[in-house]
Amino acid sequence: MSEPLNVLLIGKSPGDLRAMLCECGRDVELIHCERSRDGLTRVSGGGVDVVLLDISGRRGTATLGRLRRAAPGVPVIILVAAKDDPAALHAMQNGAQDYLVKGKTDAELLNRAIRHALERTRVEAALRHSETMYRRLVENLNEGVIAVDETGLITFANPAMEEILGCPVERLVGSPVAWFIDPGSRDANLFCRTTDERQEFELDLLHCDGGHVHALVVTSPVTDETGRFQGSIAGIMDITERKRAEEEIRIRNEHLMVINQVTGVTAASLSLAGLLEESLEKTLELMRLDVGIVYMLDSERKRALLQHQNGLPESSLARHRLIKVHHWPFNFIFIAGQPRYIEQQADLNSIEAGILRELEVSALACIPLVAESVVVGAVYAGSRTKTSFSRDERALLETIGQEIGSGILKGMLHKKLEAANREANLYLDIMTHEIKNAENVSNLYTDLLLEVLEGEAALYARKIRSSIHRSAEILGNVTTIRRVHHDSPDVAPVDLSAVIREEAAAFPDVAIEVAEGTPARVWADDLLPEIFTNLIRNAVKFGGPEVRIAIRVEDYDGESVLVSVEDTGPGIPDPAKEVIFHRFERGWVGGYGDGLDLFVVRTLVEKYGGTIRVEDRVEGRPDLGTAFRFTLREVLPAGDDECPDSE
Repeated sequence: MSEPLNVLLIGKSPGDLRAMLCECGRDVELIHCERSRDGLTRVSGGGVDVVLLDISGRRGTATLGRLRRAAPGVPVIILVAAKDDPAALHAMQNGAQDYLVKGKTDAELLNRAIRHALERTRVEAALRHSETMYRRLVENLNEGVIAVDETGLITFANPAMEEILGCPVERLVGSPVAWFIDPGSRDANLFCRTTDERQEFELDLLHCDGGHVHALVVTSPVTDETGRFQGSIAGIMDITERKRAEEEIRIRNEHLMVINQVTGVTAASLSLAGLLEESLEKTLELMRLDVGIVYMLDSERKRALLQHQNGLPESSLARHRLIKVHHWPFNFIFIAGQPRYIEQQADLNSIEAGILRELEVSALACIPLVAESVVVGAVYAGSRTKTSFSRDERALLETIGQEIGSGILKGMLHKKLEAANREANLYLDIMTHEIKNAENVSNLYTDLLLEVLEGEAALYARKIRSSIHRSAEILGNVTTIRRVHHDSPDVAPVDLSAVIREEAAAFPDVAIEVAEGTPARVWADDLLPEIFTNLIRNAVKFGGPEVRIAIRVEDYDGESVLVSVEDTGPGIPDPAKEVIFHRFERGWVGGYGDGLDLFVVRTLVEKYGGTIRVEDRVEGRPDLGTAFRFTLREVLPAGDDECPDSE
């Protein structure tokens, strides 16, 4: 307020106006134009802060109008002859900021009126600027904005609403908002409801081209100074594409769940019949279909036989139990291997219309089942409520058909594998039987030779007998491995002490010390003795006839026992300890050994739920012998001695 104040007086001066203006606290320049024409020229030229207009004459009111048009930003204070002059009220209604009564105005009143006029003009200018900025902002928003009065008429709409509804703004304004709201929208009544709260909801709007727009609407109430509801301002966002994308994601997730469940069925089914039945029922359940049939082609590939059905009308069961696949339209499915969709339509041929009628469905999907690139059958899935299948539903049904086909192929391969396994076992049984017979004959003749031969020839005969014995050991290990992999994994309580004593007695020429310990029963089967047989046999083979062996049993962790088989042989180097139990590892002395003995030991220990390791008999001295230590699960006291679940 330190700048000079330029005051323009138009008309006669009411007293000593200049002296009164000097008391306003600012430098004042008073410009006086007695004629209104001169005043209008002066104010149009700029540089005027306030106009004092004497309207006591006839032309006062007209001059005010011209002033507001010439300089709308300059405040005007009216000078009137009397307080009740009607011209004062008229002037205030037409843009004057204030009025003063000539002859009754002092310096304080004059200066206060000027200050108020300047401030009011500044506020009005700021408000106009704010309104302009707001209008520009609203008109340039990507989201729609409308104003609705208390009667439901649209009083304002921004350009974005024209794009959202496909209707010109000029037509929107003055129209009832209800015209553009889908009556079926759940929240349609919220749009114009009298409320003092902000609301957010979704609804369907009607586009002028006849389509629908799914919108997110945020409404805020408009009230007057008394708080009475005057209408609403609403922000509207077109979320049609977002909802479409969300729906597509939901459908895809649902389809993925269906495929995962059908895949689980095909992976877990143990028989072809179970696979077809469970996968069909799961498909109907998850896709909310009503009728399902699974066909399989016969060996001659001329007929398709019904394997399983769900929801098939009793009256059509006999008719659809067998299909001649070379007849149309079945050849399209079973011969060409192409999916066929039979749906209600105007040009539907009589044959396919008859199929729908017999199955009592309005849409039927016929999906071929393919295994190893060959059609082996088909799955039919029908609906009584749908008139057609969507593109996504067709893709899902075809994927399900592929999964069922993969399950059928897996079953076919499993049967082939079982047949090959049976054949291999047959050959192995024959070979084992014949080799054992050959070994018995060879042992007989070797014993006869040893009775008549002497010297070097007898030495060769003893080596032959040793090789025959080794062959028998290998054959025994192969038989054991076969039993481990093919026999039932069931275990039962076994007297461990008795097994150890019996196996030690089977080697009368070997020094075996069995330490007396707590009697123990462990979970095992009749192959448990093979562990001790192989460990003792290996100790003798690599330690020689002078080797000494010690066997001990001790508690391990309250649930298992620790068995140690120690020998005084040449020991095992540290690098070999890591691989000694692997199949076909060579022996560690003289490069001899087929590796089966210790592989069998590890396989059996792990079968019984234990672990095995190899250590030096004397720590840090591998040359003083080897210790094999393994755990076996102990049979616990009464109440806990039930056979544990086999893994």
